Amino acid sequence: MGTESSVKAQAETQIAAVTSLSTPQEGQKNRSSGNFSVENLPAGTYALKFVVEGANSGTHFNVMKDVSGGTDPTIWSHVYSGNTTDVQTDRSFYIANPSGTNSNFTVKVYALH
Repeated sequence: MGTESSVKAQAETQIAAVTSLSTPQEGQKNRSSGNFSVENLPAGTYALKFVVEGANSGTHFNVMKDVSGGTDPTIWSHVYSGNTTDVQTDRSFYIANPSGTNSNFTVKVYALH
């Protein structure tokens, strides 16, 4: 009986949204979106959730970090709509190497807390 009262309700707060092309941008090897920021997260954030809108259910992508003058590392690989990830913050993430779609799509990022 007491277990339900000790379970904290999960909250989701949208922290970012970005539009991605279905392929890398012209002249880019990986990048298919502009940069988006994951910063100033709500207290108690324990995961990030990615939600894809406007694309097929099988659409997936990588998230990379823009490093000025350096090699951009892949932060999360093969992200599908509804996937949750560990928490990393930066002001320069971008969508890369999308697969499974022929049209532009929107990625919304939520903090789970």
